[in-house]
Amino acid sequence: MLENDVIIDQFKKSLSATIKSIGKSETLEVNFVHDVPSIEGDIINLIEPNLQSIRKNLNYIRAEADSMALEIRLHTKEIHQGYLGNNNLVNEIFNAVEQSRIEAQGSNIFKGIKLNILNKHKLDIQNTKNNNSKNKEDNEEIINAFRYVSYSELTGEILGGKFTSYKKLIQNKLGLRYNDFFKKLRKNITNQKNFADLLQTFFDNLGYYDQNNKQDDIDNDNNGEDKDLKDDQSKNQDSKIDTEHDLEAFSADRQQESSIDDSQDMGDEANENELEYFPKIESLDNLENYKFYTNKFDEVVKAEELCDLKELDRLRLSLDQQVFTFKPLIAKIANQLQRKLLAQQNRQWEFNLEEGHLDTSRLARIIANPSHKLSFKKEKNIEFKDTIVTLLIDNSGSMRGRPITVAALCSDILAKTLERCLIKTEILGFTTKAWKGGKSREQWINDNKPSKPGRLNDLRHIIYKSGDAPWRRSKKNLGLLLREGILKENVDGEALLWAYNRLRTRQEKRKVLIVISDGAPVDDSTLSVNPGNYLEKNLKDTIIYIENKIDIDLVAIGIGHDVSRYYSKAVTIMDVDQLGEVLLNELSNIFVTKKNN
Repeated sequence: MLENDVIIDQFKKSLSATIKSIGKSETLEVNFVHDVPSIEGDIINLIEPNLQSIRKNLNYIRAEADSMALEIRLHTKEIHQGYLGNNNLVNEIFNAVEQSRIEAQGSNIFKGIKLNILNKHKLDIQNTKNNNSKNKEDNEEIINAFRYVSYSELTGEILGGKFTSYKKLIQNKLGLRYNDFFKKLRKNITNQKNFADLLQTFFDNLGYYDQNNKQDDIDNDNNGEDKDLKDDQSKNQDSKIDTEHDLEAFSADRQQESSIDDSQDMGDEANENELEYFPKIESLDNLENYKFYTNKFDEVVKAEELCDLKELDRLRLSLDQQVFTFKPLIAKIANQLQRKLLAQQNRQWEFNLEEGHLDTSRLARIIANPSHKLSFKKEKNIEFKDTIVTLLIDNSGSMRGRPITVAALCSDILAKTLERCLIKTEILGFTTKAWKGGKSREQWINDNKPSKPGRLNDLRHIIYKSGDAPWRRSKKNLGLLLREGILKENVDGEALLWAYNRLRTRQEKRKVLIVISDGAPVDDSTLSVNPGNYLEKNLKDTIIYIENKIDIDLVAIGIGHDVSRYYSKAVTIMDVDQLGEVLLNELSNIFVTKKNN
């Protein structure tokens, strides 16, 4: 009996440690109760386990704990409460779909958690009973349907049991809006507020809110997402835009947004989850009161969604013709960098093996007692697989021509080189969706131009290559850098914070952020109504904020411009020929520093 208690106690300690690690909260507490599982602030209450439940339902218990830990980590209760009202059915559906968002986002971070939760849902559906009471049962069916169908659509996993009937129920409810509904949810999987805005809009359109709730939503006008309810207003606003601003730029933006929505399909589920959205205003408030007027027109988009495949192939071919002359350089850089990285590895040995090199240090033990067996050892190979390097490229108009070509070549060479060294790379870009402020400025004008609006343009952050994607699948995306019309304004501070936030959530131990830029941030729309150093000051504040963090190394490469006045670790190159020496020196210094620390 005592032995059983020890096993249970060890299991509870192990489970608690795992939950605290996943939850990423220093104040998190785990209790074991005889009631139902629950979360109360920073306290997670789990059902008291016994030896039988551990043996039979180990993975189920883990999945339940994983889900609650992810809620602590990825869910903000205050945001969620703001969307709950008097309609109990809508509240329950909100809770169910939000939980699916949490589990889907968490599954992208922790692959083991994904399998646990998936198996838990399959078991829950299998054990779901068909009730016969009408009203309550109808509501429970709808809630369960939204719960499991949203989980499936957000993760791409197929569930068994009653899942098919649940999916048909939701398809009947949403009709032609089904694909669009889940497509938009997948885009916003990492942004709880945008996700909730979309849910609120769709449920309103489905008639789930009573008339009072509808009127409150319209009067408050918090979301600006409900296009069906505001068609007339949108048309009037469009006509104002046509007369007051650059019609050609605005129309191009509208057409581009439409093409992005239409180009995605249900088969893109895994890639959709790579997209991260913009940091909340609260995270920017720490940077000396910097703010944006609105971020609802900002976007994070994959490079292939901004250009059709034929044109992307043509642009990549143009880049390849310039890369061709640098192939010997690529091989040289890769070999030199690989040697330097391998030289930094600590040599470690595994002992007490039955084969390998004879461990001479233990021969004395055998001489003293011949009954001991010979002991062997083997050297461990510690490779630099636990490293990721993010390249953040300035996609501003001032980079047009030679600078952006050099940046594209630098990125191409760097990604190939690091992949040969078993180091993951991510390539990102930043610009704006329009000149002259875009829709953000239009809203500001319609709001009677309040003073000190902050950043006043629509940001566009581009993912050319995600960290886990192999280079061969993403290489053509860099051709987009050569496309006319992509390069506009640049708001460096927010882009840097976006790249940092993406990198910070990665599981690798070594994280390096390399910025390729040609100088200061510039956005005429913002600077015309704010102090002249508004964006530059935010960039400096953001750099200081990141450089004070010990988890990420920040390096800047200036293309034809000295960026050392902003970044403490900065180098300047005038041409791609200088890249080899720059990369060798900077990356080698980073890894040597890491090792010594």
